[in-house]
Parts: sequence; C-alpha cells; structure tokens
Amino acid sequence: MGAEKRKAKRHPVTQRGMIYGPDGKAIAQCEMQNVSVGGAQLALEREMPLPRNFVVALSHDGAVRRRCTVAWEFATVVGVRFVETVER
Repeated sequence: MGAEKRKAKRHPVTQRGMIYGPDGKAIAQCEMQNVSVGGAQLALEREMPLPRNFVVALSHDGAVRRRCTVAWEFATVVGVRFVETVER
C-alpha cells in the first residue's frame, strides 16, 4: 500500500450520529468509525445519495455538530472533511 497522505492522524471510534441536509431535515443515521481534527469516516445503514454538503450531529443529544463536505464515497462508507463547527 502507498504512504499515508492524510494531514492529521485518524483515531478509531464508534459513535452513532445523525446526518442533516442543508435544509435541516434529517437524512440518515450513521456511525462514525474514525475521526481526526479535519474529518471522519462515516458508515451508513444502507447505500444512499448524500448531498455534497451536510451537517452531522455526533453526540446522543445532538449538541456536537459539524458541517461537512463529502471527500469520497464507497457504497455505505463516506469520508468527510469538517468545514466548521455548527452552533445550536
């Protein structure tokens, strides 16, 4: 395999989350599988199209939210870049 090209080290996690569209409407549940300062890998329950930009809530109460942009998609796994923190 090739050399690691990520700017920040990824840390394995298992955290349930919810994906919200730009309009604030809930799109899908997900599970964050790893995370870094700049992004994360999310697993979806089923393959589905996602908007290019969305918000993911990463805590059980929805208090931790990040605005994301899709970096890559492969079936039910999505790599995202964090754009900014979202205030509730």
